[in-house]
Amino acid sequence: MPAEFILKLQQMFKDLKLNRDMNEEFRTVCPSSRNNNTMMDSFSFKILSAAAWPHPGDKIDVSLPAQIEDVLPEIEEFYKKKHSGRKLTWYHTVSNGQLTFTSKSGRYDLDVSTLQASVLFAWNHRPVNKLTFSELKLATNIPETELKKTLWSLVSFAKLKQQLICYEPHVQSHQDLNEATLFWINYDFTVIRAGKIQTRGHINMIQRLQLNTEKGREEENEEIMFLRGERTKEAIVQIMKTRQRLNNAQLQTELIEILKNMFVPSKKLIKEMIEWLIDHRYMARSETNISEYVYVA
Repeated sequence: MPAEFILKLQQMFKDLKLNRDMNEEFRTVCPSSRNNNTMMDSFSFKILSAAAWPHPGDKIDVSLPAQIEDVLPEIEEFYKKKHSGRKLTWYHTVSNGQLTFTSKSGRYDLDVSTLQASVLFAWNHRPVNKLTFSELKLATNIPETELKKTLWSLVSFAKLKQQLICYEPHVQSHQDLNEATLFWINYDFTVIRAGKIQTRGHINMIQRLQLNTEKGREEENEEIMFLRGERTKEAIVQIMKTRQRLNNAQLQTELIEILKNMFVPSKKLIKEMIEWLIDHRYMARSETNISEYVYVA
């Protein structure tokens, strides 16, 4: 066995041991744990040495649940204190999780990829709505080619007689999905075994998705982020024009309420758009309270 392979294998085992220790330590110091973020009970991360592990492919940005979005910067800060000068890169395409889906027939635990989870979370604030492909692209931030493949895994999963997501009009492959295709959650979803409806079940939805690696995807992702930024700025101006004066927490709450039917903006995006609006004198910070904003006519 080549010496290089042995060294990589040793580093892999070392990484796994270090990650167990880091996860335990992080939970004791993580602000989200102290703030009763219930997701932290089952949340774990893996920090792997790039030189030892197979390359996971191109990085894909994707919208994550707010509880996870809040934790990632805390992990980065925690890691930097231990290893200064190192940079973490998140590869969401190789991560996964478990969701509990409740239909009219029962509750089912679903093992899903992060991209599948992002698609399903798009219905969190609008559970009975029918969403177009365009709306899902804006809500998830997943590039078009990957989104088509991810959606196809949820509307035509071979091991299920009934699918989690319904869509129309019907097509022959993921390549035929288009901007006007409609998708909605199937609340009549059931699992049938031996001719009987199961009120509880566990389903592994994770497939080996062949993701796109074209350079054009990066440009497409930038277009989605630009559109999100514009919608966020418009909503902030609309809120501030009505309220005239508002603190940061109230602004974020009202902003999410306005935008939730399109997408849920991350704290990072909100902060960046507020800074842009301040720089361009659409609003200003209060002179007496730094966390309060004032509308500039």
